[in-house]
Amino acid sequence: MNTYVIGIDGGGSHTRVAVADGDGQLLSYVEKGGCNRYHDANAEQHVLGGIAEALEQAGIKGEQVAAIQAGMAGLDREEEFAWAEGVLAQTGILGRRSAVNDTHIAHTAAFNGRPGIVAIGGTGSLILARTEQEIWLRNDQFGHYAPTAARFLSYDTVHSVLAGRYEPEDHSFIKQMLAYWNVRSVPELAALGTAGFAVDKQAMNRKFSQMAPLVTEAAIQQIPLAMRVCDSAADTAVVGILMLASCFHSQQVSYTLTGSCLTSSYMKAAVQKGLGQNHSSTSREFNYISSELPAVGGAILDAFQLAGIKVNQGTPAALQNQLQAYGT
Repeated sequence: MNTYVIGIDGGGSHTRVAVADGDGQLLSYVEKGGCNRYHDANAEQHVLGGIAEALEQAGIKGEQVAAIQAGMAGLDREEEFAWAEGVLAQTGILGRRSAVNDTHIAHTAAFNGRPGIVAIGGTGSLILARTEQEIWLRNDQFGHYAPTAARFLSYDTVHSVLAGRYEPEDHSFIKQMLAYWNVRSVPELAALGTAGFAVDKQAMNRKFSQMAPLVTEAAIQQIPLAMRVCDSAADTAVVGILMLASCFHSQQVSYTLTGSCLTSSYMKAAVQKGLGQNHSSTSREFNYISSELPAVGGAILDAFQLAGIKVNQGTPAALQNQLQAYGT
């Protein structure tokens, strides 16, 4: 029986590929560009290149892989899963192949099959719950969306400035923002907006996403505009978590946050504060879980399950320690 597995954490900015043996020993780790085909035209090449390189580093061939779990951003509709499955079919891997939204592997990394809620706010945004009855629920099933993705924080900030919704205390931050866009004034920024900010939508989304650290850092520095933007986004995440928690039987619900925006110190504190308030209508208590295992480790655990390989209780911690050596 083949006992090698591959885990993939494919986000909008990075694709992380790891190969492990049946004992949980990490054999290789490779990082490429983003794998969301709506944000990166080279998404397919990043996935295939990452897998090929990881296999080569591990010294094994695709036919020796018992299972691969690929958590990939942007997988929501049937045609998107079909695209992902078609990409994995090109790898030569003969074992079990699975592609899921990257929120699923983040959930496994945090809860390893236990009930809980994970909210992602990075390049993308999604809230995923697994109930005590092992039912998977997503906030978008309810028509809900939390604009905690990086580009939306920046959109809201830029739009507020262009609308003139800022105070004198915001001026230093606005100067930083104008410098980021390489313009000298708000009217010049407006002129840039009339041209679409960039050459195409992908480039525009990338530019706005890369601006987000300016917003979250400004919020930490108590800049009113940035605080207002972050507070609003965090509150929508709180609403989404509360909504999914209403489907749990237990009064105590565990949750975790992941992604560069939601794990920034200001946003994390805002969500925790919102969930820590007394919600008299639900009487629920929320327990924050600090997930130390990276999402690619969750993908490896999923791949073990797909392959029918039993792992011991110490495997998640062992994977965490090994992945830390690669800076993940």
